[in-house]
Amino acid sequence: MATGYVLILEDNVLAAMEIEDELLTRGHVARCATHLAEAEAMLDEQMPWVALLDVRLPDGVSHDLARRLQMAGCPLAFISGVDSGAIPDELRNYPRFPKPVGAWVIADWIDGCVTTAKDAAIDAEEGNFPA
Repeated sequence: MATGYVLILEDNVLAAMEIEDELLTRGHVARCATHLAEAEAMLDEQMPWVALLDVRLPDGVSHDLARRLQMAGCPLAFISGVDSGAIPDELRNYPRFPKPVGAWVIADWIDGCVTTAKDAAIDAEEGNFPA
């Protein structure tokens, strides 16, 4: 089975490290990016199983990246100090964690998403598809 990762796009390095540490203690592979360009390069290499996106970054806003993840069927959530009105209508159905938020809260959400993604990957490898 291919190994997936959790994408953390967060320009606050300390916050990203806190989330990454919590995910690592739970057995997840996490990759951090502080700029959109870094995150885009990661997606070009491999799509994550789950993505956590800050809205405002040094090189722009993450809306287009979120749309790309949405089109790929990747679960995603926003972590941001901005008002939910800063998120476009078509992306408002995704979870939004307001800053500050405990890394364990985010990790609990990611645990559920990764478990679902792993189960789906195993089913696909074994040829078990829903009727």
